[in-house]
Amino acid sequence: MAKNNNNHRGIPSSFWKESTRIVHGNQNADPVHGGLNAPLYLSSSFKWNTVEDDGGYEYSRTANPTRTVLEDQLSQLENGKFCSTHSTGMAAATAVAHLFKQEDHVIIAEDCYGGVHHLFNDIIRHFGVEVSFIDLKDLEKVQVAIQSNTKCIWAESPSNPLLRLVDIKALSEIANSAQALLVVDKTFCSPILQKPLDFGAHIVVHSLSKYLNGHSDVLGGAVITNNKKVANRIHFLTNALGIGSPAFDSWLILRGIKTLKVRYKHQQKVAQKVAEWLHKHPNVKRVIYPGLQNHPDHELAKRQQQGFGAVIAFEVKNGKYGAKTVVENTELCTLAESLGGVMTLIEIPAFHSHASMSKEARQMAGISYGLIRLSIGLEDAEDILDDLDQAFKVQIQSGSHRKRTTYLDRHAIFQSV
Repeated sequence: MAKNNNNHRGIPSSFWKESTRIVHGNQNADPVHGGLNAPLYLSSSFKWNTVEDDGGYEYSRTANPTRTVLEDQLSQLENGKFCSTHSTGMAAATAVAHLFKQEDHVIIAEDCYGGVHHLFNDIIRHFGVEVSFIDLKDLEKVQVAIQSNTKCIWAESPSNPLLRLVDIKALSEIANSAQALLVVDKTFCSPILQKPLDFGAHIVVHSLSKYLNGHSDVLGGAVITNNKKVANRIHFLTNALGIGSPAFDSWLILRGIKTLKVRYKHQQKVAQKVAEWLHKHPNVKRVIYPGLQNHPDHELAKRQQQGFGAVIAFEVKNGKYGAKTVVENTELCTLAESLGGVMTLIEIPAFHSHASMSKEARQMAGISYGLIRLSIGLEDAEDILDDLDQAFKVQIQSGSHRKRTTYLDRHAIFQSV
């Protein structure tokens, strides 16, 4: 666990603009040789100074110098004091979930990530923790759901995959009144777009595999808080469960963070263009993107975020078969799970990211088989639109037929449409 003291590098980071902090946040991480990048410490064990003085590091499961640099930078970016990084985003969620004990009650967003739903519904619940999945946008429902033993409200903003926003400040007031923790998973919004701790959240959870790393080549997670008691417990759990971020993964994520803002700037610009194009497409039933004025949380996004993100959800005609035809016939947009990388990825949440949820749970959350999730990468907008266009032409031509077509098949279709 790293504590952010804001000025341990000589120049107080509070004086730097965010773009500068992203690039130079760890510039003095190698005080021995002056390397521009943080050193990669692959050692599993560290020499003790004396029997009672470990010099700050003893064993990499507990702490590692490379991991500490990452934790410190994430604390700065989120305006937090403490950070623990983990082997995956779900490892981070697992660490937070272990804060709760038998007979505690937690409230979870009904449209949460499928892995989080699986964690609480099928694992944590069996430890005797009471779990309620509700619509966190309905503040009256949240108030009604609060019990004397409620210890946590777990939100996603924006949610995965429906891109629903919650009023973080309002939820924090409810949580404070109940003496409960407000946890915000903001994987869809990197620190440059949103800082939930500034709105009253007690814990921020990240999947570092997504935008912060940004290259689809590493897994990672993070828990950030200003609460020292919570931070100490998370650190204990991370060590005891053996779910800390490995040194090499931490180093890769540090590398990815340096280009976060320039990547996100392009991805958001393209996402807006793609969302507007989809909104006009005759074979699309609805488009879900906070940057569109018809999104129900458009105004909340403008107040609570510094942008609208780079993930789009849209529902196509012909339901499951229509969606399968589209995603199986894109070539540039890769049919793969995950998001936030340099390549545009496309998936059907009901088959992929949320497959672990029961059919009933997906229906309650509003996740249909016709819903497609699109994570915009760094490609040119016109190339993405051309790829989606040819996939829709296949869908229109084939109706409900979902077999993947060949290049020659598509060429013939283009000539006839």
